[in-house]
Amino acid sequence: MNASYVQTGTVGATAVNVDVANGIGSDVAVAVTLGATAYVLVNSRPPGFPLRYSWTGAAADLGDAGRTVPGGTRFYCLSCEASALVGAGFASYS
Repeated sequence: MNASYVQTGTVGATAVNVDVANGIGSDVAVAVTLGATAYVLVNSRPPGFPLRYSWTGAAADLGDAGRTVPGGTRFYCLSCEASALVGAGFASYS
């Protein structure tokens, strides 16, 4: 994997790798809705990634590292993570 990518989780057996070459994105959270498959967040946030629930208003049980976000869930994430999820076909902008 390219050094500018960090893994934020997995959808099924596929890693979600986020391009951070240009930083992690704006501080404005982006809403996405997952497809049918759950998104399992890595058990240690990548360097520089904030606590999700502290800045998105998401419930803590869906919000941070080591958590599983059920398929079909609408949640907020950084723009670089949203781009990776949508680009891989795991989510849509909502």
